[in-house]
Amino acid sequence: MDVNSRGITNHQVFVSFRGEELRCGFVSHLVEALQRHGINVFIDKLESVGQDLSNLFARIEESTIALVIFSRRYTESRWCLDELVKIKERAAQGLLKVIPIFFKVEPVTVKQLRGAFGDKFRDREWEYRCDKPRTGRWKEALASVSCKTGLTFDRKTNESTFVRIIVKEIEKMLQPQGQGKFAVLPFSGGGQDQMDISRDSVLVHQNSYIANQIVLVSNTYMDIEYQNSVLRAQLVALRDRLQSLNSVIKMSEGVMADVFLFTANTGLC
Repeated sequence: MDVNSRGITNHQVFVSFRGEELRCGFVSHLVEALQRHGINVFIDKLESVGQDLSNLFARIEESTIALVIFSRRYTESRWCLDELVKIKERAAQGLLKVIPIFFKVEPVTVKQLRGAFGDKFRDREWEYRCDKPRTGRWKEALASVSCKTGLTFDRKTNESTFVRIIVKEIEKMLQPQGQGKFAVLPFSGGGQDQMDISRDSVLVHQNSYIANQIVLVSNTYMDIEYQNSVLRAQLVALRDRLQSLNSVIKMSEGVMADVFLFTANTGLC
């Protein structure tokens, strides 16, 4: 089966990634593994030379699953951000399943636009500052997709094992509705290899869950800090008003004392 054939669109996987950063490394290994398992995958280098790049959006519409590989340089690409908006729209309509991959970036970094990832987004935001609706859609798409359950690749992760975990997750998502969730999936290697992959998959999901909880706690803490800052500002304002009132009262008392003394000296009392 020719997995790159345009006539095959069933179960197509669309991969959104920063090409200059990942194309010749991680993504090439991932695409090769997907194709080896008979999964129809699409990345932009499969487009014909000279073809309008807007056709990428048509490829997203044809796809069943989108892999969004968030990397350090992802947000420096206007094209990646536009792809992400389209992916978010299709997912919101229930027409596309999305798996975020956090490649050497923490989920909290993506969700809160921290570090270099956030700086590169703010550079694009400034570049397109005259198109607020567009930059707003970018920010909404980043928040929406990064909050989905995903997989995290850090510097301690074995790349070949991680690729197999992704393939396994996609195969599970592509199973027919009536098929049992514990069906044996076609991975090469012995039984120990299968157990290692399952264990690593569980650990990756646990790490993603923990990262999501950290983000939740962090957001809650930030909300509390914001409320505290508001209360502190209100207390300062009240203190200033009280000081002003005390000054007025002291001034009034001084005026009253002067009036009393004047009337006493002039015999008006």
